[in-house]
Amino acid sequence: MAWSVEFRNVVCADLVEGVSLQIQAGCSALVVTAREDVGTMLARLITGLSQPSLGSVHVDGQDMAGLPSAQLYRLRHRIGIVPQKGGLISNLKLWENMTLPLLYTRGSIPPEAEKTALRYLEMFGYRGNIMALPAHLTLHEKRMAAFIRAALCTPQIMVYANCFDDLPGAARTQWGAITTEFHRGAPGMTSIYLATSQGMARDVPVDNIISLQ
Repeated sequence: MAWSVEFRNVVCADLVEGVSLQIQAGCSALVVTAREDVGTMLARLITGLSQPSLGSVHVDGQDMAGLPSAQLYRLRHRIGIVPQKGGLISNLKLWENMTLPLLYTRGSIPPEAEKTALRYLEMFGYRGNIMALPAHLTLHEKRMAAFIRAALCTPQIMVYANCFDDLPGAARTQWGAITTEFHRGAPGMTSIYLATSQGMARDVPVDNIISLQ
């Protein structure tokens, strides 16, 4: 079942004015903000890592602030996020960073998931060592790993937190093609792109563009 995301007059740190927006279940949306830190806060609100001081955030029709800890924990496991800096664990190798959440939640890494991870590495054009530590990866490669990590867990919602703004044209086109294919291949998944420019829509076709600038 697809999940929707709704902000109802949300006010908190980095959001000076109340934010109201609605992203329908199963859609892809570009949310354009004035600054990257606003996009970061929106991502934290969607995942329940931050709570609004006023207003409410609803995911799958549920008020995030009102969920018991156990239910919020389960919900977070169905939300994939690609942080701007990758969010990798520094002492884990690339392959471990990509597969650890799946191993943690399911107890094993199915062969099909391994094939999927390798296929995405090929699509991104990665030719490096899959046992490399994050310190030896470029920022682009760290985001790639974060995308694969989230994709392997088959999320209901995928959030791209300011991952496209600083990419050169060819890389942005590549990311647009890969993430669009992922969205279309996961019926019912909701994809949310956070960015500071509407120009990103040229490379990432979305159903809706929401401007908060």
